[in-house]
Amino acid sequence: MEKDEIVLNFEQDLNEIAGLIWGYMDQKYIRVIKSKIDGYRGECEANLCKEAQLLQALMPFLPEESNILQMIIDALIYNDVIDKSLEEHQELSTLYRDENKERQQIKKLVYKLIMFKLIKTIENVSEK
Repeated sequence: MEKDEIVLNFEQDLNEIAGLIWGYMDQKYIRVIKSKIDGYRGECEANLCKEAQLLQALMPFLPEESNILQMIIDALIYNDVIDKSLEEHQELSTLYRDENKERQQIKKLVYKLIMFKLIKTIENVSEK
């Protein structure tokens, strides 16, 4: 073969490989997780905690603060979504279980923050 007969385009090949990997990850994992999250979110939005209900009731009286109130309500919903996932998958509690209760609370909080970031990332990726 002559040198000019072979056209190598590594960038294109890498992009195609990345697309195949992303498609596989999306189909196998991300869609499943997103579906679970959407289910939990629907349940949590239908059964708002009392704090979120109170904030929702205040919104018409504080229109200038409605964006902040909505952000707090969303954070409460995310917290409920994460709690529901922890209840359904109790094996995850081994990640933060500790004999020292104070340290366990800190570990659980860190775990919830990681879950929150993961959920937000999955939501953002699936919107695109």
